Amino acid sequence: MTKYYIWLQLCLNFGNSNIADIMDRFSTPENLYNAAKAEIKASGLFTPGEFKRISSTDLSRAEEIIDTCKKSDIEIITYGSQEYPFCLSVIENPPLVLYVKGKLPDFDNIPSVAVVGPRKVSDFGKRAAFSLSYRLAMAGMIVVSGGAMGCDTYAHAGALKAQGVTALVMGCGILSKYLPENEAMRKAVCERGCLISEYPPDTEPTRYTFPIRNRIMSAFSNGTVVIEAGEKSGALITARHALEQGRDVFVIPHSPEDKSFLGSNALLRDGAKPLLDASDIFGEYISRFPDKIDIARAYSNKILPDHKTDNIYAEKENEKENIQIKTEIKKQNTRTVKQHKAQNAGSEKQNTEKTPLKEKKEKIFDESLSFEAKMVYNHLDKQKFLPEEIRDTGLSNGQIMSALTELEMEFLIRAVPGGFYEKC
Repeated sequence: MTKYYIWLQLCLNFGNSNIADIMDRFSTPENLYNAAKAEIKASGLFTPGEFKRISSTDLSRAEEIIDTCKKSDIEIITYGSQEYPFCLSVIENPPLVLYVKGKLPDFDNIPSVAVVGPRKVSDFGKRAAFSLSYRLAMAGMIVVSGGAMGCDTYAHAGALKAQGVTALVMGCGILSKYLPENEAMRKAVCERGCLISEYPPDTEPTRYTFPIRNRIMSAFSNGTVVIEAGEKSGALITARHALEQGRDVFVIPHSPEDKSFLGSNALLRDGAKPLLDASDIFGEYISRFPDKIDIARAYSNKILPDHKTDNIYAEKENEKENIQIKTEIKKQNTRTVKQHKAQNAGSEKQNTEKTPLKEKKEKIFDESLSFEAKMVYNHLDKQKFLPEEIRDTGLSNGQIMSALTELEMEFLIRAVPGGFYEKC
């Protein structure tokens, strides 16, 4: 039966709004596959292009996809099956097939929140996405996001830091090489939640696949949080889907003079719920999920200062305070910094006379960091550097970029204009 669902998905456009009507008319994709062309055409449910594909497409490609999924440990969940989330089945355009790597969370019984924002997110947005997702995950809620660079990455990172459940809804196939620098994060998500896509595993992203994907993120979620959004931000698409699906939309307020928040402030003007603290979300859903949301646990641990202050709208206006906070972050993130032993001093000694830009290096042994991230950080010998300047580590370019992303998520380094990074 599965192959017929995949076959039909390949014949239709993704995001097709006639799925329910097609199922009502033919009961199953297998019945449609075996129906006479005259009956299919007479139904009036298909465009000329769809009818042509239905008439000419066999099951071979669907069978190839099933074989790929078996080899890659990817679960296939079909529309109408027991495993298919009810919250997704009731939207206007549910996907016929879901491809899942990891364990699909129980979206129908556990509260979940989508956290969205731009790829080029502000430092404030990074802190807010990380800290909010951390609090939500600590409380037992599912954090949903899209796995892109920027806001999505910090949302997943916050949930993972809390050892919570997070779902990454992809705008391409699960086996796509899109964003190799986030490969390590995707592997971590699989261990704490799952990767989800409606696209066959080897599907590469296009400009159209991401906006279509957004309806799934909002459908899985009781509410969607817009961390920040410019006038034409893709986060607004997710917010629009959420509103159309009868879900809540939360927005962090910001200065109306900041163009990076024109879109999100417009949502507030049009009735979105202001979000000043994670408690605004807890208060919205605690009565519906009293046994699923643990507010006390959400606030049981302190988040590193630069990840958040409890009021996520409160920005650091005082430059002196900023310097103090960065000093505290460095102390917390480099908890176990050791000077080299005498026997290792020769191999790790800095030649500052020959390379005046080099600075004295501090080693980091943070157990929460991956081996690659610690190796890259310990290899850095400049305050400001380009990725291609990291040599002699034995790591591939992809591993180096993954390590840099992880270090940025931990606020040990930050991206600056010109393709550079600098230590925090």
